[in-house]
Amino acid sequence: MSVPPVDPLFWQRLADDPILFYSACAALILALVSLGTGLARGDVLVLFRPRGALSVLAAVALGFALVVASERLAAAGAPASAAASAAGWNAGWAAEVVAAAAPLPLLVVTLAFGPSVGLVSGVLFAAATARGAFPGVAEALFALELTVLGWLAIYPSPRAARWAGPLDAAFAHALTWSTAGVAWLTFRDGGVTVAALAEASGTRPLSLIVVTACLLLVGPRWYDAAFPRSRIALDAPALAWRQVEEAPPDPFATAEWRPHARRRPELVPPRLSHDDPNG
Repeated sequence: MSVPPVDPLFWQRLADDPILFYSACAALILALVSLGTGLARGDVLVLFRPRGALSVLAAVALGFALVVASERLAAAGAPASAAASAAGWNAGWAAEVVAAAAPLPLLVVTLAFGPSVGLVSGVLFAAATARGAFPGVAEALFALELTVLGWLAIYPSPRAARWAGPLDAAFAHALTWSTAGVAWLTFRDGGVTVAALAEASGTRPLSLIVVTACLLLVGPRWYDAAFPRSRIALDAPALAWRQVEEAPPDPFATAEWRPHARRRPELVPPRLSHDDPNG
């Protein structure tokens, strides 16, 4: 998906076209709510732990490897002659399956850690898989989809129910393309249809089957074992920076002597003298 040149009359089109205006506003609100909810829970703090950062980098690297493998399979699937048509069809089918599985590592790590981690992994994945010198609209929409997915993973959580992962992924895909996707197609083509939306979003039966089946295999226990210390977990406090740590013990305290706790004397109001000198 190529990015067209910037329209100098973009703001005028935004004001004149209600579909473009409302879908763009909906996409902006969706992004702000998703990212703000994750930041309020401190989900980005997991990136400051080595295990969390390595999980995100491994997910991006695995997704990039699957994209490269799908492109090589697609190139090998173009038959040079009629005799190689069967082998070419098999390679093309395998390329489609691998391409559908490429976003799965990023979906799993986003479901585990939240919207801020989803945005970071989406940006890294966009930089690695961009078709041109810079990421395009398709990569930006996928980063937004990951952000929305991390927000939805708070509830229903895949750490509590196996079906929550596929449901959150399908709902995030639908929300992203019904807001930002509609705005993009309206800006690009002047209008939007269901067929154009399905083609641009890559919503195909095979990809839906692959994503749903793989996310169903990832159970709640696997999330807890592979991705601990998540800020969107059910037992995690809402705000990490509001936790009050207990005071460290006195290093000079012994079994025979401990410092007494400080006690403030009770404040007693002074007695007021009578103002009447004849009283």
